[in-house]
Amino acid sequence: MKNFISRRIAPQEYNINQKTTLGLSLWLLLAVNFTLNYLSHTYYAEEILEITSPGFWLFWLNSIFLFAIVTFTKRAIPWSWKDLGLGRPSSWWKPVLTSVLTFGALVLFSVFVRPVIIETFGAHQNISYLETLKGNLPRLIQMLITVWVGAAFLEELVFRAYIIKSMEILLGNSFLTTTFSILVSAVFFAGIHAYQGLTGLLITGSLGIIFGIVYVLNGRRIWPLIFVHGLVDTIMLIGIYNS
Repeated sequence: MKNFISRRIAPQEYNINQKTTLGLSLWLLLAVNFTLNYLSHTYYAEEILEITSPGFWLFWLNSIFLFAIVTFTKRAIPWSWKDLGLGRPSSWWKPVLTSVLTFGALVLFSVFVRPVIIETFGAHQNISYLETLKGNLPRLIQMLITVWVGAAFLEELVFRAYIIKSMEILLGNSFLTTTFSILVSAVFFAGIHAYQGLTGLLITGSLGIIFGIVYVLNGRRIWPLIFVHGLVDTIMLIGIYNS
């Protein structure tokens, strides 16, 4: 349990103004993120990869906004990038081992848990907007850049480091608070994938829990999560391209 709540700055070190700023920034981040994500994937889902589509620009506007809020909060609190999980590893083997173990956990999830979710709630996981990747190398390259920047890096920074850390500061320093923060961050993570349907919500929410646990157990560092997230998405996209 000590490792589970390690590397956290005690909440009493933050004054009321810092906590207010943090709470308002977190609320604004979630509100705008869900709004822009809803608009881009509800009204422009089939053309979100087209540079001339409003959905394309809504997606990147959302990404820029998320990074801007994280950067603003980092300066206002203040935090370092290390506080947000982007510190330099003390040794190379730890992030490598964490990446391997995390990828292994995702494989086990895909083999044993994902089929149960699909069998129970149906196979509908709407990612039809990715159908344009089939045999389209330029579009595949574009999408790989998108997932590594907008998904692997930014989603781990926001939904793991930023949200979990913020909630621990606002709610207090305890094992239960950390557990609750992981669950809430997973719910928010699932929420931005609501366009994938109920099955997609449950799958991404479960993955959010796995990634949140790894984030905490790994000393609140996100480099392995960024790598595994990007790797999994890359494998999926290449599979669609070759299908």
